[in-house]
Amino acid sequence: MNKQKHNSYSKKNTLFAIFISSSISLLSACGGLSQDTTVGWSAQQLYDAGKADLQAAGYTSAANYYNKLLSRFPYDKLAQQALLDLAYVYYKASEPEKAIEKLDEFIKTYPQHPYIDYALFMRGVVEYEKNVNVFDKVMPKNLSQTDPESLKKAFNTFAVLVEKYPQSKYAEDARYRMVFIKNLLAEHYLETANYYLRHGSYIAAAARAKQILEEYQQTPSAPYALAIMHRAYKELGEQTLADDTMRLLQHNFADKLNDKEIQELINGDISKQRGFISTVRAKPKIN
Repeated sequence: MNKQKHNSYSKKNTLFAIFISSSISLLSACGGLSQDTTVGWSAQQLYDAGKADLQAAGYTSAANYYNKLLSRFPYDKLAQQALLDLAYVYYKASEPEKAIEKLDEFIKTYPQHPYIDYALFMRGVVEYEKNVNVFDKVMPKNLSQTDPESLKKAFNTFAVLVEKYPQSKYAEDARYRMVFIKNLLAEHYLETANYYLRHGSYIAAAARAKQILEEYQQTPSAPYALAIMHRAYKELGEQTLADDTMRLLQHNFADKLNDKEIQELINGDISKQRGFISTVRAKPKIN
């Protein structure tokens, strides 16, 4: 008899525990819903709230509203603009990878959209700026130290914009940025050639300088590349090549022959290594 009462009591306790657990879960779920004040909002309401927070620099909140709009109304016309705005939110919030992801999604999903040129332009801007961190903004570095792969991706994105949408209001800006990026890439490779030269890797120095002359001959780095080639050939004992390079330098860049850095490359002590700070803070050769 006692055993039966015990079993009955245990069953009642178990059922009670299950009831309490279920009730708590249900209440928690209801509580979660009640905390989301956007339940039942239209796409327009979510978009307006996101836009207001974006304008007020409330990027976390703005992203939340835009993501809800995209989740609840993926086929609404406002979802297209929300996707663009969300990319801009992530850009302003210093989350470039997320910004690029959303821009790529927009470009792939809406290739005929009236704002496709803006999406391409923004993608180029974000790609270019994504490796500029907080430290760089406080103490700006020589931009030739920028990641060349990011620069190339940015250049290619701007090139697509200029080629496909030459009449776009963003095309002219994109062209200027392409020139700037090309100059940066040339200077990046010039830094590498200089490094090889000062470490006695003369063949590598000459090869990298030659690359600059082949791919970036219209950039301000060209005369410095010729000076590095001349010195590298001279150190290698290739006097004929050294003389030929010097003639090219004299013929094409006579106004640069008295430049302090070029004179150092031609006649100076190249065994002297450049310090970290002087390299990082070096005056850029960009016009």
